[in-house]
Amino acid sequence: MKEIGCGPRAIALVGPASAGKTSLAEALLLASGGAKPGARGGSAELSLMHCDWMGDHYLLIDMPGAADLDGDAATALAVADLALVVVDPDPARAPLVEPVLRRLEALGVPHALFVNKIDQARGNIEDLLASLQPMSTATLVARQIPILAGERVAGFVDLALERAYHYQPGKRSQQVPLAAHLKEGEHAARVHMLEQLADHDDDLLEQLVSDQVPSLETIFGDLHREMAGGQIVPVLFGSALNGFGVRRLLKMLRHDTPPAAATAERLGIEGAAIRIVRTAQDSKFGKLTLARLFGGPLAEGREMTTAEGETARTGAIFRLQGAAATKLAIAEAGDIVAIAKIETARVGQVFGIDG
Repeated sequence: MKEIGCGPRAIALVGPASAGKTSLAEALLLASGGAKPGARGGSAELSLMHCDWMGDHYLLIDMPGAADLDGDAATALAVADLALVVVDPDPARAPLVEPVLRRLEALGVPHALFVNKIDQARGNIEDLLASLQPMSTATLVARQIPILAGERVAGFVDLALERAYHYQPGKRSQQVPLAAHLKEGEHAARVHMLEQLADHDDDLLEQLVSDQVPSLETIFGDLHREMAGGQIVPVLFGSALNGFGVRRLLKMLRHDTPPAAATAERLGIEGAAIRIVRTAQDSKFGKLTLARLFGGPLAEGREMTTAEGETARTGAIFRLQGAAATKLAIAEAGDIVAIAKIETARVGQVFGIDG
């Protein structure tokens, strides 16, 4: 929970085409009180959106389909604090997820899985995770189990909190008593989750062997630390189109997304600097450079220098929300902005601010 209030955090939404990445980005915006952004440039282009949730600011990077995460796409993915891998609930489509899981591991980007379209699921979460696990070096850890009404998923049980929730279309999930017929399955799933966490925590392992009940602080601390360290991949599920599970996902993002400072350390960036994510020509502003800011604020007219001694001066600074651009007087550390008139900028470059 220490990451609350640590500045803007960047979440990349990745996964196979048609998994529902853009729908999930829009659902996160709506759940946090925002509105859908203007139309994006196309399914093959990166799109940036912003939202605020309980006082924290999030940058949602809607990535292109996972067929190609090399080049510029990999550069954009690398600056994210956390990646949400959006997947289909059908185990037969699991192989489509392997390229993005392997790319995230190669880049060292912490990531979680969101199983979308859970209301359309024909299999079960256990089968899906069994299909996906061979494609991930890190352990897939289910944080929830579904509540079924016939063959339909009607809600979920949060395994850490041991609380049951029923979905309500377009609304916050309603907490309900944990039904007696669910308790045995919930207990077994929770024990399995704790054993997976104990693989990387000797103190927790000792507690489990001694039949002690670990504290919520220990459980949430391990979930946070082990995801940030690339040892586990938490798994949540829901439906972006119906808003199912989206607020629970926002709570996980709020507590567990690493801060921008951790990403800067992973990228080897010290002090105030920007890392170039993408460049494009704009009919109104000329060359626009999309960049993530680390270590300090940025205003128009600031001098910047690369490690090789190449210099540049920032032009006007804009915040992008889908197809819309809003001019900023100053951008804060952690933000992703579009900067005008950095004519020599190249994707992947790092410019130090004021040296």
